[in-house]
Amino acid sequence: MNENSAAGAGEWYYDTRTHSTCKEPGPDRLGPYPTRDEAASAMQTVTDRNDEWRQDSRWNDDGTDA
Repeated sequence: MNENSAAGAGEWYYDTRTHSTCKEPGPDRLGPYPTRDEAASAMQTVTDRNDEWRQDSRWNDDGTDA
């Protein structure tokens, strides 16, 4: 069974210090994510969300699109 199967499912975290995935929360970790693959893609998820928010006029202080 792989780590994303039912037996390995649960909460996964991305450690921003070691750039690896793990099952334990901590101060330098992003998550939780439902799968290891999603945790491994955490930095891309952060980048994508930041880009979306930068273009959203509700979050843009000057009211213009970035």
